[in-house]
This record gives sequence, C-alpha cells and structure tokens, in this order.
Amino acid sequence: MLSIIIPNYNGLEHLVTCFDSIEAQSYRDYKVILVDNGSSDASVKYTQEKYAGYFTVRLDKNYGFARAINEGIKFSFDKTNCEFILLLNNDIELHPDFLKTCMETFTRVPEAGFIAVKMLNYYDRTIIDDCGDFIKGNGGSPMARGNDEKDAGQYDKEEFIFGACAGAAFYRKEMFLKTGLFDESFFAYYEDIDFSFRGQMLGYKCYYQPKAVCYHKRGGTISIATEGYQTELCERNLILLRAKNYPFLIYLTYQPFFLAARLKRYIGFMRYHSVILFLRALKGYIRGLLLFPFQLKKRFYIQRTKIISAKQIKEFFVK
Repeated sequence: MLSIIIPNYNGLEHLVTCFDSIEAQSYRDYKVILVDNGSSDASVKYTQEKYAGYFTVRLDKNYGFARAINEGIKFSFDKTNCEFILLLNNDIELHPDFLKTCMETFTRVPEAGFIAVKMLNYYDRTIIDDCGDFIKGNGGSPMARGNDEKDAGQYDKEEFIFGACAGAAFYRKEMFLKTGLFDESFFAYYEDIDFSFRGQMLGYKCYYQPKAVCYHKRGGTISIATEGYQTELCERNLILLRAKNYPFLIYLTYQPFFLAARLKRYIGFMRYHSVILFLRALKGYIRGLLLFPFQLKKRFYIQRTKIISAKQIKEFFVK
C-alpha cells in the first residue's frame, strides 16, 4: 500500500485538480493524507466533505514544507500499514498510470530506494519542469535537470541518478526509518536535495522513471509573495546543505567554485533584477553562515554513519 502525502497552504484551487487526478489513477491501493499548514481558505472543509476517505492532519500555522511532510510521514507510520510513500505537491496533476508505473518500478528495480519522475509544465506540456535533481560541479548549487527545456525525449532513459524533487517523489518506508525525516530547519527549498544526499550516503539509490509523468504548476504553492523570499531561503539553505553533507576535502575543493558562483549570481541580481533581490540573497547567505555552527552536530553524525566513499560522493556532481 502507498501513502500519498500532500502538504497544503491555502491551495484549494490546486487541490481540486490534484484530487481529481488521484481519483483517476489505475492503481487503487493507496491512502491520501492532506497536511494543512493552517490554511484560511476552505481546503480542509472541501477535502473532508468531498473525500471522506482521505486523512487530514491540521497544523495551527504555516510551518513550511519540511515540517508538513514530516507530520504526514509520521501520521502514515502511526495510522496506516503503507510500505511506500509518495510526496506530492498540491499543484500537480498526475497521468492516470502515474502510481501504477512507479509501484511496478519498485518491484522490478529492488535496488531503488526512491524514485524520481518526469515532471512537465502544467500550462505547456511540451516543456520540462524537472527530470531528476542533480548538483552542479561549479559550486554545488542544486539543479532540476531539463528545467524549461523543450521535451524532445532527451531524458526518456531509465537510470540511477542523484535525487528526486519532493514535489512528486516515491520513497520506500524503510528509507525514512534509516535516513531520518526531512530537516525542518530548511523550512522550504533544498530540503529534498539534503534528503537525497543523506539517503545516497547510506546506500539508498534514486531511480529515474520517465514513464511516470505528472504536470506541475511550478511556483503554484509559494504563499509568501515578498520579493526575494525564495532567493533568501535558497541561499541560506545552500550553506546548510553543504555544511551537513560535504566531506571535508570535498568542501575545501569546491569552496572557491562555490564563492565564485555566488559572486556571479549576486552581480547578476544587481545588474538584471533589483537591489532588493541582491540584498535578500546576501541576507540569506549571511543567515546561512550564522547557522553553520548549529549544523556541526548533524554533520558529525552524517559523516560518521555514511557507508560510501568521498570518491563516490564526488560523482554526485555534474559538470
């Protein structure tokens, strides 16, 4: 059985489409858990009235993506006997065979600890949204493979890759039991990259399944419209990601590239965007540096328990 965990914050307009696509699935052995981050709209009421078989977990305020999905995962552990978990954004529509394709993949590829899918743009379905997550070799910034590219079948090969976008990703239950849950200090953005990193270092491989297709309204779940908020969080979380997961020599090796990439990015904000965006990015970077010491305990545990070599970790980076 599969648990489908959907974090939500004032996303009623998205849930209508998302739920309809779940109900249309050819695979039926699932439970749906909506985790609501203190919505003020009718999201919970709609779910409870129209989908009585769905579980709802209500939080008192918006705790962010990481906390919401963690609450959903813990609820699944306590209230269901599901052995697999699908994390799903509320702004996604699924192809009718989406669940079936990935559940069959877990059976056919037992080495797969988690599965990345082919995410296309909801509004223009010839455009790629995400075909698996990677880390750039020029500084360690995460990248969504194929984002904004025209889909010409260039990512239609099944293969093992670095990680999965948690907007739509499948996981074996045991992976959470051994790797732990998502790091709630991230709040939102890159917490899935962090989780992929930790899972890989414990031997859990990510398998990319291009036949599992969904359609994503990228940015549809962003609820805070302040200019630069997303950029600030991303810059902060990059520091946390590297502080926790990079072995020391790899950290030192990539530090000059990372700093150069940040400098180039910040100059770009000044030249092509706004001073506000530049300042928010810089603020995020400084916040990350201030939080660096608080990641050391996590770092020591991660580095002590990893079962793969630094050489293998270096292969996570792409040129």
